Order: sequence, then C-alpha cells, then structure tokens
Amino acid sequence: MMMSKIKFVTTLVFVAMFAVACGQASNTSNSRTNTANTSATPAPTPVVSRAPDGKELYALNCMICHKENGKGGKLTVEGKAINPDDLTLDKFVKMKDEKIIGYVTNGVEDEGMPAFKDKMTAEEIRAVVAHVRVLQANL
Repeated sequence: MMMSKIKFVTTLVFVAMFAVACGQASNTSNSRTNTANTSATPAPTPVVSRAPDGKELYALNCMICHKENGKGGKLTVEGKAINPDDLTLDKFVKMKDEKIIGYVTNGVEDEGMPAFKDKMTAEEIRAVVAHVRVLQANL
C-alpha cells in the first residue's frame, strides 16, 4: 500500500510538472508571437509579373478585322465597310517592328485602323507585333 501511494504521488507530481512546463512553453511562444505580430513589418506580397500574351491580345483586339491567321479581308464593322490589310504579305514581313508598332499605337484613320494607344500598353503592343511575326512565319 505504501508503494501504491508513492507511485500515485510520483505520477501526480510528474503530471503537474508536465502541465506547468507545457503552459510555460505555450506562454513563451504566444508572447513571442504577439511581439512579432505587433512590432514586425509584414512581408510584402510578392508580385508575379508575366509578359503580356501577344496571341491573347491579338485575339481580343485584332482578330475581328485581321482574322485568326492575319489575312484580313473585306468586312463590315459597326456599319462601316473596311478592308483590313493582310499582315502576312511580304510588305509587312519586311516592315520594321517600329513601323507596325506605330500603326497599332496611332492607328491609320484613312484605312479604318483604330489607335490602340489608350487600350494597350507599349509592352502589350510589342507582344501583339511579336505574335504577328509568328503568323507571318507560319505561312
């Protein structure tokens, strides 16, 4: 019986010490966490930048007139008959990117080509021209 009391008291002391030790670790952890949360500057959210997708931009802005393959052709847009250029013709293949970028940026009013300077960034316009070059290469 004496041995049972000793085991019981020892177990009780061990459980009490364990509970106290866990409580202190938890309090220490919480105080560190609370201090860190109130005094540290939160890490900035990383910005994932991706290059504009020329094919997607072409589809959204150019394909209605120049068709999926860049061939263009006669059509009516908003009641106006237009004849968009075939971008795969040799004259466009030989044209410098900067000249095509100028057409896309500023438009060609006499031919019904709208300006896209207020709709796309310079980087997006370059991506569209790069996609036109892909269309030209896939002939």
